[in-house]
Amino acid sequence: MFKTKLILIVPILFIACKSSSKFTGFDYDPPGVTNTVNKTTSPQKQRVIGAGNPKIWVSNEFEGARLNDFYQLDDLTYEIVISPENAPINNSPWYAFKIWTEEPRAINLRLLYKDGKHRYTPKVWSKKGTMSYSHIIETVEYDTTDGSASFAIHISENPQIVSAQFLEKITYSDLLEKTNRNLPAFVSVDTVGFSGENRPILEFTANETQPNSAAGVLVLLSRQHPPEVTGYRTYQAFWDELTSSTELATSFRKNFIVKAYPIVNPDGVVNGHWRHNVNGIDLNRDWENFNQPETQAIRDALLPIKSNPSQKVYYGIDFHSTNENIFYPINEEVKTSPDNITQRWAIQVKQDNAELLFISEEFDTSSPISKNWIYRTFGSDAVTFEVDDDLDSSESAKLGKNAARSLMTLLIAEWNLMNNN
Repeated sequence: MFKTKLILIVPILFIACKSSSKFTGFDYDPPGVTNTVNKTTSPQKQRVIGAGNPKIWVSNEFEGARLNDFYQLDDLTYEIVISPENAPINNSPWYAFKIWTEEPRAINLRLLYKDGKHRYTPKVWSKKGTMSYSHIIETVEYDTTDGSASFAIHISENPQIVSAQFLEKITYSDLLEKTNRNLPAFVSVDTVGFSGENRPILEFTANETQPNSAAGVLVLLSRQHPPEVTGYRTYQAFWDELTSSTELATSFRKNFIVKAYPIVNPDGVVNGHWRHNVNGIDLNRDWENFNQPETQAIRDALLPIKSNPSQKVYYGIDFHSTNENIFYPINEEVKTSPDNITQRWAIQVKQDNAELLFISEEFDTSSPISKNWIYRTFGSDAVTFEVDDDLDSSESAKLGKNAARSLMTLLIAEWNLMNNN
């Protein structure tokens, strides 16, 4: 995995998702985060902007882009302005833009964030003919006075995408395209509702259980926060393993149904939002009041399980990303059914991925986040599974695959224990 060399005056502080005993907002949350009634947002204007002579061009006219303005500062330095969908906002400044020029040369790019500070290591991707090229910017200068980041880049007439994370296979269009593939016969895809901009909220169901037979349900969520791509990639590998043809997965699906909502916030993903949906709301603070169409849709899709005598939610996972690999379990003393799945599973995940540093931090069930709604509604255990921002695609794939295998093994054993007594 490539690591960025940051030239710093003071350390950059990165914030994860965690809890407090009396929830009025986490310590990193902006004021009013639990007020999930629609707020005013400022959509970015999609356009091509040119600056300098000879011209350098930038564009945000593609899915997942985030670029708000572009200026020339001096002969070699150009500034990209990145603004959030609304503010105040958690410090997750996503950016993605195309850049090209009439005359190939090296320049310095400065990323200036409004209402935020630099967080994500710049990635560069381009395509020429049938060949694709990608790399990570290894040296970035971070300005502690304004939170901006500067780096050198060579540009040409061939457009390159510079982004906070590589965009390959993580867009909403990629997810839609997946629904048109030859999925296994036991996988179905349904639209359970629509986002604020009328995009389908997709539910993927893997079900090989016998009709009307007893079945456990595993609930998976991802991309409530659009920039949290490494968590999404881990989810993708996790899902692929659950739906694979291995002996373990086949055995698991005899007694377990999987309900997955891969992109909970499609508008945020499409529009390159830092954190919120199109209504300016952090969806992972709306699992109590359900003011937003995305959370409403998933709630209404899952609630029938509660009155289904043959089904029981066994576990829930909400995939996120932060600056480290971390489990946020429900406090061990809180009784769930089955009990303390996360604490037992985390031990195995850490053993199976010894090269990755994993930590766990328990917290209470007072906050209005998805994990706690699963517990309050179904009495089951659930976890917020945070993946390191810098985990590359191969590491995310390995983590997701290993984690799925160990969880299936654990849940099968739990099923046998509970149903043979």
